[in-house]
Amino acid sequence: MTKIHPYHQPQPGATDPSQCNGCGVCMLSCPVWQQHHTKALTYCGRNRALIGGANEEDLAPAARGCILCGSCEALCPMGICTQQTTIALRRRLVEKGLMPVPVSLSKKKGTVTFKSSRVLLIGRAHGSKPALVSSLVELLGKGFEVLPEYGSDIELDLESGREISEARMKEVVAPLLAATEIVVSDGLLFNLLRSLLPSSILVRPLGQALLANPNVRSGLKAGDFYMIETRAYNARRLEFVALYDALRRETGCFMNLDLQRVATPTGAASYHHHAGLENIVSVEAQVKWLLEGRDARRIVVEHLDDQEAFAKYTMIPVVHLAEVVKG
Repeated sequence: MTKIHPYHQPQPGATDPSQCNGCGVCMLSCPVWQQHHTKALTYCGRNRALIGGANEEDLAPAARGCILCGSCEALCPMGICTQQTTIALRRRLVEKGLMPVPVSLSKKKGTVTFKSSRVLLIGRAHGSKPALVSSLVELLGKGFEVLPEYGSDIELDLESGREISEARMKEVVAPLLAATEIVVSDGLLFNLLRSLLPSSILVRPLGQALLANPNVRSGLKAGDFYMIETRAYNARRLEFVALYDALRRETGCFMNLDLQRVATPTGAASYHHHAGLENIVSVEAQVKWLLEGRDARRIVVEHLDDQEAFAKYTMIPVVHLAEVVKG
């Protein structure tokens, strides 16, 4: 098995966060900055505070408030891996008792044997939507095996900064080495697997995998507001942006991309939001900001958390990308 470099630790070749030059470009797309206009709460502000003599303990409020959307990473001219370094900071703060620790998820131990070489990793929210899961399998093509909540505990540990044992990481990753194709609904889990698995294994976010089906693409239309899952997209914007620009031109839909092609989040995927913990990013404000000045007739989402957010705070019809072929 290949050597594991967990996503909460700097990958080989990742830019050192100390190279932040304080330009502040990353703040332009940061939802925390948009809602509070306080530099100290942004990624740039945290780095500059450290250079100015602050301790990591002083950064706890900013680290807790970050929703790990990755919008700052997409804009950083120095190439700093902001998602990874924020996760690493959270991990150190958890060790000092300065970050809330979420309730543990049960970990499915033992050897996992897949019947297929093509697997679909879906999160907890999909469990209440069996019809949607069936549609996903049908649209992705033959041979996909659904693995509900596989690695969900790793996903939660990544976001919260809780320690992940190497043994547990290997337990989750090792069976996936036998796969030829993996489709992942969660952006952070996708980023982790892309960093660990060999390039011979095709690992794709769920939204992009669905868009490979022409019936899904033809179901999109002008007047749709298309909500890209931000955590995977922003971490690999240069790799993914051409696909979505082409989709926008082809269908006439508009998206949660700004002029610099950075994806704006709702914040609904944050574990703070799920656990009811205090968070400085208002999901309602994010939803209103995303739709401001836009005449959306339908909202199409790649991630179920975003579907819930738009359904709660708007009166506009909201569907998952897998459901557009029906309409």
